[in-house]
Amino acid sequence: MCRERLSAAARACGLKTDFYFENISAAARIAKRFVPCGKLLLIADEEDAGIALALRGAFAGFQVYSVVSGKENVGQGLFSLPDDLRAVVAVGGRSIAAARFFCTLRGAYLVAVPNRFGASELLALSAGDGYPVNEPDAVLFDVAFVGGKGRADGVAVAALSALYAEDIDVDGVFSGERKDGCHETLRQSAKLAERGAEELFCALCMQETALRRFSGYPSRAFYHLLSGKGGHPDGECAFAALFYSLERYGALFGRGKPRAYFVPDYAARAALAAKYIGEAAYENVRVPSAKESFARTELFEECRAHFCVSAQILGGYADKIRERYYAAGGKKPRFEVQTLQDAFALSADLSPLTSVAALERDLGIPPHMRGGTYGEKTGSKA
Repeated sequence: MCRERLSAAARACGLKTDFYFENISAAARIAKRFVPCGKLLLIADEEDAGIALALRGAFAGFQVYSVVSGKENVGQGLFSLPDDLRAVVAVGGRSIAAARFFCTLRGAYLVAVPNRFGASELLALSAGDGYPVNEPDAVLFDVAFVGGKGRADGVAVAALSALYAEDIDVDGVFSGERKDGCHETLRQSAKLAERGAEELFCALCMQETALRRFSGYPSRAFYHLLSGKGGHPDGECAFAALFYSLERYGALFGRGKPRAYFVPDYAARAALAAKYIGEAAYENVRVPSAKESFARTELFEECRAHFCVSAQILGGYADKIRERYYAAGGKKPRFEVQTLQDAFALSADLSPLTSVAALERDLGIPPHMRGGTYGEKTGSKA
């Protein structure tokens, strides 16, 4: 079932990648689907070099060039290889990143073999430096080869799909525009994150297909701000983003008290956001009129009960994710409460969507304000 859902999500975003769930030895057969013979590059991360090189014998009919990818960037060095090299098999995240860049410029076919749970290096629209790169022609996921590597991180990151879907729901109510094209894919991705290894990998890939269509979620901005602090694995950042967002979500709709006539400093907030996303930050600024502010407050009160229930449902889901995260070896995140508060507040200005953080901003309900509003130190349980 998860394979069919992944294929449907890939087609919906125009992705032409074929996904295979087989033993790593199938890489040669898959490569021959694209190029039956000729020159082929076999590139592998240093820790997987032994396994990859053992595959050389399977590439009968190819002239194989082998490269080991260490921690240094090997991408540019690949361009010393022959111009008529037509296919690449890349094993491991660093090798896949280098191969996507190489294959984009050379027009070669790429078979990507991940060595851990994760999908951003496989399907992200651009390389780390922002250069647009083509997706792999095929992805081969071998559950035995991957084992448990990166599983805890994968569980937490895949669970962010639930937050992104909630972002769509909240924005849909308060803006009147709903991004339905991504919503179902994100909901399915979140559900698959609760299940087995193959389902988790599909969940991560489906999340990436949704992000190829729209990536400006405030929850994703929050997650990236935490990742940018350095020193924290992706899983810890995602785990912290999930549970802190959930706490603020429940607090806003459960105990939030809008302040009449409150006007935030939109200019200062936009200037801070511009340090991260440039001029686009100013496009996200929408200063409501007095009439719009009162209408938003009325709408907030009308839908409060609905979103309280949504927060409770998300809380039950998060409890399941917590269990799976720690069972997979995940570590408890270590973030100062102030760091979480600042990053969450800033996420409102890094996204065009009306979010929980944006409602706190516009309605004057941030937890640090004098007077309590939430009645306790929000973030103490995160």
